[in-house]
Amino acid sequence: MSADDKKRFKRIRRLKKIMRPLPRRSNVHRYPILKWFSKTAYKRSYLWSFRSREIIPALFIGMWIAMLPIVSIQMLVVFVIALFIRANLPVIVALQWISNPFTMGPIYFADYKIGMEIFRLVGIPYEKNKLLKPDYDWGSFRYSDLFALLDTFPPMMLGGSVIGIFLGVLSVFLYKISCNLYKTQNDDQNLY
Repeated sequence: MSADDKKRFKRIRRLKKIMRPLPRRSNVHRYPILKWFSKTAYKRSYLWSFRSREIIPALFIGMWIAMLPIVSIQMLVVFVIALFIRANLPVIVALQWISNPFTMGPIYFADYKIGMEIFRLVGIPYEKNKLLKPDYDWGSFRYSDLFALLDTFPPMMLGGSVIGIFLGVLSVFLYKISCNLYKTQNDDQNLY
């Protein structure tokens, strides 16, 4: 076995160790939600491919959907999108973990602020939610007032789309740079 083969096998073993906890084609039926789609996911090999043509759309769309205020249905949405755009399923699903209970507050606050600012810049008059105003009297708060938060959805969707598309483009850009650096590093090592 040549030195290049040894390096290649070492790299493959390292990647397999890193990817061990991720769902794979052979064990997708073990995961609680994914088991309902296991037959569909098993038949489509592109969902499990780590080639650039499957990774790039997974990075872009996964980052975009992660910033949208659709927290309870994100996994289902990205699964369906991954089927249609032929994207890598483990990557697109893993990106949804960005919006978790610890990060949802700051993400949704930024979504709302950016969406409201875009509405203002475009000239669309959109009333700020009464619960989010600094002079709101919290002494008169009732749980029925929470339904008033539904009017925050349009600016949050707009702001989340802007943030998500920006982060999606950034992640694809960084992915391509890291791939090029890896290729040039390996080409330099092969010269010696």
